[in-house]
Formats: sequence, structure tokens, C-alpha cells
Amino acid sequence: MAYGFKPVKMAGSRYDTGGFTEVPIENDTLGTPIYNGGTVLYTIANTTIASGISTNDTPITSALSVGVLVGARWVNSAGEPKWGNYYDGASTNEAASAYAFVVPLDGVIFQIQGNLAWDTKYIGWECLVTGSGGVTATGNSSLSLLQVTADASAACIIPLGVLENGNETTSTPDVLVRFAAAGISTKPLF
Repeated sequence: MAYGFKPVKMAGSRYDTGGFTEVPIENDTLGTPIYNGGTVLYTIANTTIASGISTNDTPITSALSVGVLVGARWVNSAGEPKWGNYYDGASTNEAASAYAFVVPLDGVIFQIQGNLAWDTKYIGWECLVTGSGGVTATGNSSLSLLQVTADASAACIIPLGVLENGNETTSTPDVLVRFAAAGISTKPLF
């Protein structure tokens, strides 16, 4: 079962904080769930209702993502504060009270389920993802990696290797990836 992107370590020589950034969820998309491991984009707008985080199930170079959702907090229609590993997307949640916990894409290595048995020939090619939405029972995104041996058009996800956990020879290996700079939004850069 796909699970979207999971941050696993920092890339390069920077220290690893394991942290995330808390960012408001776009008020005009409160009725849309955002699943754990799903990529998100940030809308910059001149109105509060249209500014904030929303889901981005198609992270490509023309739909720039800022990060991956790892949890959320919000206030439901009864005025109760809620926390979850994903945002539930209830349209009755209070406006201006929903926040996403986001791991920025820059400098982070993620784990994602692949679609073919692992081979080193997949390293370095720019790939796309498949799937959309997620699973309410687990809160996980349904995104998985489409492994290729030639750069896919508008793709921005680059395989670096595979987790050697006994799953690498199956049709759903756990692939380590990073996002190419061309697929990362720099406004705002958290």
C-alpha cells in the first residue's frame, strides 16, 4: 500500500533537526483532506482566505511544491482543537484555525514506495508520481513513485537508492529520493 513521501534524513552536511514548519492551511480549501506524506504547495494571494497550504498530488516543475505534510492541527465545528497525522478536510472546520506541519523539500531525502523491483539503473532519472488523495484509516497519502530509465517530462523527483530492508526485489520497493531544485517553490521558502 502506498504511503506518500516520508522524510528520512537530511542531505548534505547540515545538522539533522528532524523538524517541521507549521503553516496555515488555505481557508478556501478547508474541505479538502491533506494526507501524511503528500506534497503541498503554498498559495500567495492578496486575501487571507486564498493564502496558505493546499494539497499538490502532482509535484512537477510547473506545479511547485514547498514540502511534505507530516501532520496538522485544526478546530472542528464544535470548537474542539484536533491534531492528526493528516488534515481531515471537514468543510465545517473553523476558518483560520487549520495548520499544516510541513517538512520543507530543500535538502531532505524522502522515502517513497516505488512501482518496480529495484535496480541501480533508476538512480538519477527525474521521475513522476502516481496516485492521489489518501487513506483515511491510516492518514497516509496514496502517492507512489513511477520509476523510469529516462527523464520524464516536467518530472522533479530523483531516486538516490533503495532501503535495503528485504523489500527491494518486490514490485513495491522503498526508494530514497530527493526533489530537484526545478520542482521546489522558493516563495515562501520555509
